[in-house]
Amino acid sequence: MPFFVIPQSPTDHTRTTLLTIKQQWGNPSQLSSWNTSSPPCSWSEITCTSDTVTGLNFTNYNITESIPPSICDLKNLTMLDLSYNCFSGYFPTILYNCSNLRYLDLSQNYFMGPIPSNVDRLSSSLRYIDVGANSFSGDIRRAIGRLPELRFLKLYANEFNGSFPAEIGNLSNLEDLRMAYNPLFTPAKIPPEFGKLKKLTFLWITKANLIGEIPGNFSGLSSLEWLDLSFNDLEGPIPKALFQLKNLSVAYLYSNRLTGGIPTPIQSLNLTLIDLANNNLSGSIPEDFGKLQ
Repeated sequence: MPFFVIPQSPTDHTRTTLLTIKQQWGNPSQLSSWNTSSPPCSWSEITCTSDTVTGLNFTNYNITESIPPSICDLKNLTMLDLSYNCFSGYFPTILYNCSNLRYLDLSQNYFMGPIPSNVDRLSSSLRYIDVGANSFSGDIRRAIGRLPELRFLKLYANEFNGSFPAEIGNLSNLEDLRMAYNPLFTPAKIPPEFGKLKKLTFLWITKANLIGEIPGNFSGLSSLEWLDLSFNDLEGPIPKALFQLKNLSVAYLYSNRLTGGIPTPIQSLNLTLIDLANNNLSGSIPEDFGKLQ
């Protein structure tokens, strides 16, 4: 009789991959429900679409081992959340093999070293990346501007001691940019290219060694709702166009070296919070503030 090998079903193959990952991570107690008798789509850490694993969420599982390459054997994986763990070492380039990834959260870990110069080898479908609250250093690479679908770029609270690129301004779909609490950045001006981000709603660059003036072409940030440039060394006048952004609701410009008066007319009638403290502003408080309900 010929010898036949019965191939694994897709579900069996996925279960085997996930159980191998569990074993490589030292069988965390939180994954005790993972076993050979239950389908992966019933496990709480797993998101499935049409019985196919598309998401993994391991937030705050105290994982100390490295990210196994087999995680990208899950070919339909679109969401990977590894935040609030104890991962360490360099940026996990093995994730370049997760070709359908759209959401990647590596925040609140112990990653270190530079962001790779070929970081654009991540999935071209990537929409969300959070590497905040790690120990990444060096430059933020120009290649980050070559992830065309990116909506959320979170680089806050690291040890970047180089520069950040004007190419971020090429991310035409970007909605949320967070580079705050990177005080080791080489002193740099805000690139005028950032003024091209017409879909940007949230811009947070507190304490990032910014110098020079706020670009006048911030008038192009037509969707901007939240602006925080506090605790920097920005100087010169507040651009007249800034308080003409129709969607702006929060403006934190405190603890800089801004000069001149508060520009008018104020047409940002959705403003709910303005903090201009600890600058060198002069003149009078505009009567237009009375319009802000």
